[in-house]
Amino acid sequence: MRPWLVVVGVVFLTLAAGTLAALYFTGDGNPTVSTVVTPYAPFTLGPNASERLTFGGSNGTSEQFNLVWRASAAISVVLQETPTCPASCGVGHVLVNWTSNVSGSWAGSGPFRFPIQCLLENPGAGPATVSLTGRAVATNPTHLALDFELMLGAGSAGLLLVGGLAIFLGIFLRGDPYGSAPGVVSRSAEDVEEIAGEDSPDH
Repeated sequence: MRPWLVVVGVVFLTLAAGTLAALYFTGDGNPTVSTVVTPYAPFTLGPNASERLTFGGSNGTSEQFNLVWRASAAISVVLQETPTCPASCGVGHVLVNWTSNVSGSWAGSGPFRFPIQCLLENPGAGPATVSLTGRAVATNPTHLALDFELMLGAGSAGLLLVGGLAIFLGIFLRGDPYGSAPGVVSRSAEDVEEIAGEDSPDH
């Protein structure tokens, strides 16, 4: 057994585990937030007139949209998602509507089908001054770049391979595969004289 190889293998396996943990947990960092604010400055909506406005936004794992509007006279306001058919074909999924109001606000969570449309209608005999502001917020978790993820994955695989090989060799490799040098035998002076006497030509 080679204990030092086992220690080296454990170190490499620990590094591999740390690399895999970094690859797994780094993607759960601070999320990216995309905000789209669409203000419509005050404009005049004539009597018995209608208007179609749109609010942009982006999709994400979490979506929110809010609308604030006001008018100088009572009007009808319908907030809806974009129809699945062409925009001129009719009404999409209605989020909220006001039948005869001078102001309103709404906030909701998605997912939404952008752009969101706002249909305005002035049923009165006189003009109405209208202003609106829409705000769309999308949140997405952060992710590492693909090439960086591949690099970390390849690095951790290499560390696992080297660490496992080192532990295997450390456990199964003989401690002295080449054999040890013969030991030195110490002898007393009497043994040396006796050996010398046996090797003498007189014997």
